[in-house]
Amino acid sequence: MKKLIYLILVLSLFFYCGPKEGKVEKIIVDGVAHIMNPEKPLKGEVLLDIEKIREINPYQYEEVGIKMLFFARDIDGEVILFDPNKSEAHRFNSRGEYLGSLFRKGEGPGEFPDFIGLNIFFMNNQIWASGAMKLAKYDKNGQFLYERKLGYSPRVIVDDKRFFVRRIDRNKERRLTKISLVNLSSDKEGKSTIVDFFQAENLGPVIRKGNRSFSESWATPYIKYAYDRKSEKFCVALNTEYKIYVKNLKGETSYIIEKRYKNVKVGLKDKKKLLPWALRDESLKWVLNAYPDTLVAFKELKALPNGYLAVYRVSGPGTLEIDVFDPEGRFVYIMKAPEEVSLETAKFYNFGFAIKETQEDGLEVYAEYRIKNLPDIFRN
Repeated sequence: MKKLIYLILVLSLFFYCGPKEGKVEKIIVDGVAHIMNPEKPLKGEVLLDIEKIREINPYQYEEVGIKMLFFARDIDGEVILFDPNKSEAHRFNSRGEYLGSLFRKGEGPGEFPDFIGLNIFFMNNQIWASGAMKLAKYDKNGQFLYERKLGYSPRVIVDDKRFFVRRIDRNKERRLTKISLVNLSSDKEGKSTIVDFFQAENLGPVIRKGNRSFSESWATPYIKYAYDRKSEKFCVALNTEYKIYVKNLKGETSYIIEKRYKNVKVGLKDKKKLLPWALRDESLKWVLNAYPDTLVAFKELKALPNGYLAVYRVSGPGTLEIDVFDPEGRFVYIMKAPEEVSLETAKFYNFGFAIKETQEDGLEVYAEYRIKNLPDIFRN
């Protein structure tokens, strides 16, 4: 109890007074460092100097029937474009040339049916696909190797034996969401072990009022996370507060990143902007009444090269800014893209980033951009 009171007093003093302008402070509580960051970045705002280096339009090929475009990219430049609902995946080499479909649709070994939440990973110079509570592995030529039945759907792959999952425990009184690391047994018939990294009660992804609900991301409490494979750091946080736990693969907290922040408040006009579909019919107006009066603190966490972290902070109704933290947890940049490019779907690599872009016909294509500045993060 004394430790809790001490922590409350220390943090209250910090957020009342704040660190000195341009200064980061470290506070040790129960042996864990809290990296207390000022409101403004140490090195200011940076407009990215970018150059498009590749685009893949999969719809020029008759074999492609993707409706919802997702992508995975290997370090050698191979790309797989896939649809998680249709369980359809197509391979492209580093020059953007079409290599064919990864698997057949079905229930057999190395096959996947529709609507199972397909996900694709590159790992150990192989292609891994998960869904329908199984993990299938293929070589780099797309040839099926073997598969293993799982009790979970992997969200982040660590290595051959470990992956992160989102679990939900329910009872009559609460709904507990957990982010956990599954350690597979060496024996396929053996029992796996699970280490819980983070948990919170009664989270989204929906907003409820009575027996009615709707999906929404700007105001729904949710657990967000990002894994940096090179440094083996797992960053996780509840998106309603600016408090990011940086953990090792044992589940131990290495340090906690904090930053002065007040959640954005929204009125009826803002809610109408965020939920235009709720204005189409009188029967939907309950949605505006159910919508919270404050937005979440951030929408996404994303790992950047060289141990940096990007936090997609909510800066206003429907607007984001990207806060960048260095490997020590210091707030160093606000990273901005040119107006014509959105980083919402971006995955970051040493050269820059890959995104989905919408064409005039409404179809999405895959694109890559080189980042020519910020050499401490992006090294071409």
